[in-house]
Amino acid sequence: MTFQDCICFQLGSLSRKISRHYRERIAEFNLTHSQFFILMAVIELEGAQPSQLAEKTVTDRATTTGLIDRLERDGWVERRPDSNDRRTLRIYLSAKAKEHKAAFLALFDEINGSFIRRFTPKEWRHLQILLGKLE
Repeated sequence: MTFQDCICFQLGSLSRKISRHYRERIAEFNLTHSQFFILMAVIELEGAQPSQLAEKTVTDRATTTGLIDRLERDGWVERRPDSNDRRTLRIYLSAKAKEHKAAFLALFDEINGSFIRRFTPKEWRHLQILLGKLE
């Protein structure tokens, strides 16, 4: 078995290639790959707590907090207190992010779809099963 046969190497290499496609397309928004995925999670779970976003993006809480900090600083998200518990903060899209929401969703669908379309529906389901086994 060679180094190139290492599953960690293969998956890491593939992940970097896919990430590069995202980075090239989101550069115009001055977002990192990780920030983009936090934004996509906020789009799906608007009003979520940071811990929920960390869970959804499979990112540790400290990293998620740092990403939210930068997104808030750059005007993409807003932290608001929970209406039932002021100690709890919830994350919402800013007006700026809402202006670009359709573009973000289209970009995500385009890039993700460009990879998924390489598979037949049966192959895609099978790959999801195989990746689940690795988890």
